[in-house]
Amino acid sequence: MSLWAVLPVKPLNKGKSRLHGCLDAEEIQDLNHSLFEEAFQKLKTCPEIDEVLVVSQDENVLEYARRSGGVALNENAQSSLNAAVTQALVFILENHPGRVLILPVDLPWMTSEDLSELSTLRQEGQFMVIVPDCRQWGTNAILLSQPDLFKPQFGRRSFQKHCRQAANQAIELVVWLNKNIQRDLDTPQDLISYNKVKIIPIHTLTE
Repeated sequence: MSLWAVLPVKPLNKGKSRLHGCLDAEEIQDLNHSLFEEAFQKLKTCPEIDEVLVVSQDENVLEYARRSGGVALNENAQSSLNAAVTQALVFILENHPGRVLILPVDLPWMTSEDLSELSTLRQEGQFMVIVPDCRQWGTNAILLSQPDLFKPQFGRRSFQKHCRQAANQAIELVVWLNKNIQRDLDTPQDLISYNKVKIIPIHTLTE
């Protein structure tokens, strides 16, 4: 059975809202572009992943996906993360249903090896594999045996909400604590650790 990776991407000038107070507009866009390209290339180089579906309202993001061998899905106007993921799942159902891996772009510590291991944790039956964030509040990655098994509830306490979905449907739930996937880039301290783009002095970020 094929494996789709779904990568929802905000417009590059809007993502990383928690960093807007310490980065200017051009720096935010450059950071988001770097995170997106890194995530996309890791997915493309993971041999277990057959298709990378990028859903976004940003035409530059969609054009990059097309040029790089991905599937580009123009996100509906006035959408949200949950609506964008739902749109992607419907697209997969209507085209070539298979297993689905959903994850955000801001996981720079994730490796292709992490993705390979995640994608092979479960392959048979009905299942949901969840990688929570470090606090085990949010959902940093989720692997589904089929696209119609899941209603996206990303946001506050999404990890608990998604676990309840699995329990309510009596499907197998696996929680995988992978430190690289659990670590996202949200705060100025995360940006310092990321250490890919030198944007503003460290003393400013840590005050």
